[in-house]
Amino acid sequence: MMKEKMIQMISEIKNEPALLDTLTGSSSILHDSGMESLQIVHFILQVEDAFDCEINFDEFDMDNLGTIDTFCEYIRQLNPELSNQAQR
Repeated sequence: MMKEKMIQMISEIKNEPALLDTLTGSSSILHDSGMESLQIVHFILQVEDAFDCEINFDEFDMDNLGTIDTFCEYIRQLNPELSNQAQR
């Protein structure tokens, strides 16, 4: 569910519905999405709101944006309640 929500957010930010069909969990957020740096910041802010977490940009490692699955795992670490919900 989280992965699909992130893919939907990327598609909306890019205004490219085709991304809903082409992006997967193993897609690179930085390279496969085609988002520019400002769009990536917008995406991260949307993720914070959607998944009730706060990302410390001073300590953020860009490797967390390696793939959509990697970023989902990072968000689950920030908000452990998301992992509990996923297991229900």
